[in-house]
Amino acid sequence: MLRLFHPDMKLVLGSGMLYAPLPLDPDIALEARERVEASRAGPGDMESQPPVLVERDGRPFVLSLSLESLVEGYDRIDGDGYERLRRITLEGLEAPRDLPAAVSPDGRLGTIVFGIMPHFVRKGGGLRRGPLTDEAFLEFLWTRLNVPGACLEEADRILDAAPVRERLKGLSGLEQEVEGLEDGPLDGEALKRWLQGALRGLIVRRERARLEGELRARGQWGESKRKHVAVMLHLAQGGALELDGFGFTRVGSREDYVIYKRTGEFILEDYYGQKYRFPDCRVAVSTAGPLRPVVLESYKHPFLRHHLPGQEICLGGYLWPGEPTAESIIRLLEDGINALLHGYDARRRNGYHSLDKTLYYVKSITFEDYRV
Repeated sequence: MLRLFHPDMKLVLGSGMLYAPLPLDPDIALEARERVEASRAGPGDMESQPPVLVERDGRPFVLSLSLESLVEGYDRIDGDGYERLRRITLEGLEAPRDLPAAVSPDGRLGTIVFGIMPHFVRKGGGLRRGPLTDEAFLEFLWTRLNVPGACLEEADRILDAAPVRERLKGLSGLEQEVEGLEDGPLDGEALKRWLQGALRGLIVRRERARLEGELRARGQWGESKRKHVAVMLHLAQGGALELDGFGFTRVGSREDYVIYKRTGEFILEDYYGQKYRFPDCRVAVSTAGPLRPVVLESYKHPFLRHHLPGQEICLGGYLWPGEPTAESIIRLLEDGINALLHGYDARRRNGYHSLDKTLYYVKSITFEDYRV
């Protein structure tokens, strides 16, 4: 956006407001002149409000925007230009290490650990009753996992406040006062120079405020925070975990995961009351593709079409979610498990297959070996 302010551009500054020239159409110019005269003859209580139109050298200028709002909102007006200027301004200052994206609570792994996992493992023991905070759950994981010392050392490097102090010290040399612009005519080149200086000052102030907040936060981080960061680093590096029948595995090198919950053994009955014991299986949802509940193992069930790994569970009339949020994945896992454990109706013999042999029974799938 700074490129728009060229030397030939004529503007007017008044009380912190920028005025841009009106098109020199005769009708517009006449109406503008009348408005200018009316504003001069207006009541005194309107003097606190900036006029909509001003006139300089016989040419009307219309109220455009606040100079302060232009500076403060420049990152939203021209995000790319602001980031380029920010990089140039802060060039040479070593940035402190941020929490890796894979360890952030807002990342995909964070969604699994903080949003999904507590729903399935908190009843397994080792967790106190009452509201379960992220900190309490990470403390629980620390007691259940064998976190290596290398992860603790990496956590120390991430949480070290010394680089933050060094960057703050370097910012001191970048601070400089920018003189305000005087009211009156203003060309685009002068506005551009002033705006660049004002934005550099804003960037330095914002970076200082951010680092001071981070320094305060790191000053409050004790041994518990060190352990918690180490837990997330350990999970991110390993890419897989199973705890109390709930687990996840990273898909390749991407930040996608297969998330699953074990059913445990369960019993179903056929039309004649004969019982069938089904082995444990993992009902899973993958974030890498369509959100559907599947069974990871080679498995057979009336709600599975074949006896193969990775089969989708039959859920009739289901409104499939589009985004892999914690809520949607929990719902898919629970609905998939409930379909396997409780969805089969022996009287209706619903599903792709029936447990007992019927006229319409698909002979390629048998359940005789499951009979109790």
